[in-house]
Amino acid sequence: MKNEDLFELVNKVEDEDDFLDFINELSEDRIKSLQKKSSEDWENDTIEDFFERAHEWGVASKEGLRYYEKPQNPWKRCAQILYMGKIYE
Repeated sequence: MKNEDLFELVNKVEDEDDFLDFINELSEDRIKSLQKKSSEDWENDTIEDFFERAHEWGVASKEGLRYYEKPQNPWKRCAQILYMGKIYE
């Protein structure tokens, strides 16, 4: 799955089932990047870095950001935090 596909999917999360589907797709994306022996789409290669960056972005965006409006839907917000663990540096 391409980055833009995951980005589109994360923004479609509305409920628990959508969230679980997103987690599955994020996992599949990671597996594919490892099979390519290149994780260029993943900025954070270890689980520790992934969660650290997801947390950092989650805290930084708690009140919204200049080009980011925090969603009211908690399922979407959680999916966005996990997605950012992939790309946030």
